[in-house]
Amino acid sequence: MNAWHHGRRRFLKGLTAAAATLPFFPLLDAHAESTPPPKRVVFFFSGNGTVYDSWLPNMVAGELLLSPILSPLEKWKSKLLVVDGLSHQVILEKSSSAGHSAGMNTALTGRKNQLLDPAFPLRSQATGISVDQFLANTTKVQTKLRTLESGVLIEPWTPDTAALSYRGPLQPLVADSSPYRVFDRLFQGFSGVKDGEKKAAAERLHDRQRLLNFVTADLESLTGRLAQSDQGKLEAHLGALKALEHSLTTGAGASASKACSVPERGVPLDIWKNENIPAIARLQIDLMVLALACDLTRFGTLQFGRAGAGHRFTWLGKEFVKDPPVIAVDTAQGFHALAHNEKDAASRAKLVQIHTWYAEQLAYLLGRLDSIPEGDGTLLDNTIVVWMNELGSGAKHSHDRTPWVLAGNVGGFFKTGQLVSFPGQPHNRLLLSLCHALGVQTEVFGDPDYCKAGPLTGITL
Repeated sequence: MNAWHHGRRRFLKGLTAAAATLPFFPLLDAHAESTPPPKRVVFFFSGNGTVYDSWLPNMVAGELLLSPILSPLEKWKSKLLVVDGLSHQVILEKSSSAGHSAGMNTALTGRKNQLLDPAFPLRSQATGISVDQFLANTTKVQTKLRTLESGVLIEPWTPDTAALSYRGPLQPLVADSSPYRVFDRLFQGFSGVKDGEKKAAAERLHDRQRLLNFVTADLESLTGRLAQSDQGKLEAHLGALKALEHSLTTGAGASASKACSVPERGVPLDIWKNENIPAIARLQIDLMVLALACDLTRFGTLQFGRAGAGHRFTWLGKEFVKDPPVIAVDTAQGFHALAHNEKDAASRAKLVQIHTWYAEQLAYLLGRLDSIPEGDGTLLDNTIVVWMNELGSGAKHSHDRTPWVLAGNVGGFFKTGQLVSFPGQPHNRLLLSLCHALGVQTEVFGDPDYCKAGPLTGITL
């Protein structure tokens, strides 16, 4: 065995030992020589359609040129696949109602919606399983959380417009708007140390410190002796190890009881306060990245509001405090009211700002994923993040030309850095492509009538 292989084997062995020191310290690259990194999918939802002309990018001489709304994603445009033209054909041809509720019901299920009460034609639920739940069922991956549904300011009492995921027909899964409850789910079972266990905890702390010191010294001896592709990973892991050692020996890690407890969460924010949306969003994104990096789940949804969300984006400027004028019978507020009033130039400009803000949140998520080395790339390279919407146009309540942006390529599946257009094609074909990307070679997802042409063409390597 040559020196390089010996050094790399020590590198990976050291990471395996380090990962065992704490329940949530991510392994990241310990499987690089034998097992491919796991594949993951995150659905990133924002509602009320989009401003199409300001959303649609362009291709010039084979290069993807991003639009104003997508401009915050410039750093990752080589890892983007923008899909234009898809329609929720199952709504247009088969469903019992249209609007926000129907778009939400069918977005990830590809199945028609069913009215809950004929007296309320805009309220319905999905008649099939959503693709995230289908993938979790089919792949049968053994992780702490089967799936993770998290979100920001989603009213749980309206599942017809609040639920993106469905376990099955009329079985909505409303995303959790509380990052504190999500935090507890992730760390459940690691909540603290009983008084009678303090001695054992102190011994475990001492053993962890000794192991960290040993692993750190061993890995430091490899500096400059690894291939360039591994050198960056080594430096990242050394930094993480030193930070971990610091947390064990100072501050919150100074006592045995605290060392074996989850981190302090601080004073909780009011999750239902409109002005807290940016802060809650960052918490939920960070928790999703943690869950993926530590392989606590491989299937997640990050949802910004319900379908037809009425958030007021006051952090973007005082002009967002007051709603635009709408007709007397229109009860829409905030973001929802702006979408209804898209023809007005001032409202349209505000909508572009709002959708650009969502792109900034997606950029933050991609940046966090892309900062974590894994295999021969990063966590983002082994994940597909899908930005989606329940409508094409909020003003028209239309379900054609719905905006889809994919980021990452789950280990080299998708051909990124491009815009592709499928005018009038059912979005079931994209859901089918996502199944194939995650290794599930099904010929049908959702309504079979809209899968006859198979997965989308020209989007894979």
